[in-house]
Amino acid sequence: MFSEEQLGQLCSFPEISADELIRYFTPTAADVAFVSPSGRGPVDRLGMLVQLCTLPWLGFVPDDVASAPSAAVARVAERLGVAPAAVR
Repeated sequence: MFSEEQLGQLCSFPEISADELIRYFTPTAADVAFVSPSGRGPVDRLGMLVQLCTLPWLGFVPDDVASAPSAAVARVAERLGVAPAAVR
């Protein structure tokens, strides 16, 4: 159904521009509250918030969340108050 190139695009993240970074990876207080119920650790919260921000940007979430652009992960991690390395 998909070519090898298309499958590769679905598995990883593209480059992100500064405008896209600000537009899509600036989580709201509601976004943070959604991923922060008790029982979730920093790894789960960061991964979920990266996915939540990615969905409107790309329209899907690539298979390898750990391959998200480092600038996007750092921006989301800062908002959560966790280390960006937690997504790895």
